[in-house]
Amino acid sequence: MAYKNILVHLDQTSRSAARFDLALDLAKRQQACLSAFYATSMPYLFHGAEKRHREKVQAECAGQACQAGVEFVWVPEVEDLSHPPLVARLNYQSFFADLTMVGQPGTDAGPPPAPPRDLPEKMVLTSGRPVLTIPFSGNFQKVGSRVMIAWRSGRASARALYDALPLLTQAEVVHLLSFAITKAEREQSEETLKKLAGFLAQHGVTAVTESRLISGIGFGDALLNRVAEEGIDLLVIGGALPSAPAPMAGQLLKQMTVPVLMSS
Repeated sequence: MAYKNILVHLDQTSRSAARFDLALDLAKRQQACLSAFYATSMPYLFHGAEKRHREKVQAECAGQACQAGVEFVWVPEVEDLSHPPLVARLNYQSFFADLTMVGQPGTDAGPPPAPPRDLPEKMVLTSGRPVLTIPFSGNFQKVGSRVMIAWRSGRASARALYDALPLLTQAEVVHLLSFAITKAEREQSEETLKKLAGFLAQHGVTAVTESRLISGIGFGDALLNRVAEEGIDLLVIGGALPSAPAPMAGQLLKQMTVPVLMSS
């Protein structure tokens, strides 16, 4: 099982090139086609300068992909969809990919053409595809070597775990983690994690399970602490559902310290 087409969102921000490098490395490991979609919140603002920048980015990306031996597609804007919000245009392109990679907007993100601050969260809610968000801060040479799956029984977690399988099968270490606030909850989650580990084993993935009792700290903060303690380079977690908001998912997308794969 592998991703066949990975879509990466590129733009004029300072982290765009690093995001492409990660996407290129992932596409090479997955033997996938890499599709690059350059889009800003206002595609016709400063059209001449932006057009020249797009052409430069396209040439650089195509050259890197050729050198890496990765099939590469530069995805043009669809004329009929060039005016809707960035999320809608990016959603449309994600329909044709197995995985979409976006960047976490920086805390200093300004007005358009900068991406909206809630771009990753809206993509998770509306794209129908797993979304891999790369943090604004930090240097990441590779994503998916040491993976942590944050489990909370329900559709979103189940979807995220399954969508991450192509990455899990190539990971060196996989942690299955859940939190509980009572001993009864902990016992129940231990049984669930045991079954999940068995499911992953059927796919050739060996997972370390951990059900952790916590108190006096929020789930989001506890999770980020475990990510740091284990040297994790990819966090897999279920996102919010339209009918069931998930405050922790929103918190992680704002405070993330490592790449996060979310599905809903």
